[in-house]
Amino acid sequence: MDATIIEEKGTHLLIARGDRFAIIERRNNRLYNCHSSKRDGIAADEVSVITEIVDEADWVDEAVARKEFNELRSRGTDLAERMW
Repeated sequence: MDATIIEEKGTHLLIARGDRFAIIERRNNRLYNCHSSKRDGIAADEVSVITEIVDEADWVDEAVARKEFNELRSRGTDLAERMW
């Protein structure tokens, strides 16, 4: 099953696969897992092979994913404000 990008905030993407959601990051035209494991990224145009970077355990229900997505966005904003 293919993943679909639902929302973007800065470098982070909220993606869905059926009724499960995960968060990935897009940097330097590559996609990376934002969850527990570190892996090499995949080319940003390869969303169809997202399972190479997102483990089955990383897919959660929408409420959990959106909460984490908003927390990531908030931390990114806080960091940017401190850097200025």
